Amino acid sequence: MKAPLQVIVTRPSPYGDELCLQLESNDFTAVHSPLIDFKADDSYSDQQRIELLTGCDTWIFVSRQAVNFCFNSLKPEQLETLQTASQSKRLIAVGPATAQALQSFGFKAMIPATPDSEGMIQLIQQQRLEQQPTCLIRGNQGRQLLQQFFTDETLHILPVYRRVETDLRLPSLTEQSAVVVTSGQLLELADKQLKAQPSSILPTIIAGSERICNKARQLGYTNCYTANSAANSELIKTCILWRNDVT
Repeated sequence: MKAPLQVIVTRPSPYGDELCLQLESNDFTAVHSPLIDFKADDSYSDQQRIELLTGCDTWIFVSRQAVNFCFNSLKPEQLETLQTASQSKRLIAVGPATAQALQSFGFKAMIPATPDSEGMIQLIQQQRLEQQPTCLIRGNQGRQLLQQFFTDETLHILPVYRRVETDLRLPSLTEQSAVVVTSGQLLELADKQLKAQPSSILPTIIAGSERICNKARQLGYTNCYTANSAANSELIKTCILWRNDVT
């Protein structure tokens, strides 16, 4: 029997831990090497966060961590205030996992056809929300596409978490290694380490979006697979597809 294929997971906890457990249950050798960590951003107090959200007609959440860091610290009465306010708002979640995170806090969100900034812009245009006061709930870094789409007067950015690089190193590669990357930042950090390894092996890239896959190809990774979204369930399906192709 052949040894299980090695999948290196770069996404942070807890999502990376969850993905590793699911990979192992599907007979992969999973190695969790989170290259970034998430920390709360205290630029806005809870009350300031509530005031900004209630003053906007559209709320855009770019990830599950944006949801969790936005609401986790709120008191029950503060969360109830936002739940009531949200009934007259339009909420947009980048994908199903983010929408599910919102639902766990009592919010309902629309989901674009594709789980990326381009998909959210298309949904905004379909709903004719371009001119509405909009709050973008995100981390301290990220793509600029949504910011470029809105005018400065329309868009309000609410940073709720910070991305912090870890000091973890990726493990040595084998001929049957794949690396899961779910953001452009993770790809850049992984690429820097991978190309510094003494081995000339370039792994398969399991990308969380077509944009990341295209960027990986530009960096020289010829064997790339694209998941339908960055949800762990979709990443698992893509890893299984890769295994079927190489075994």
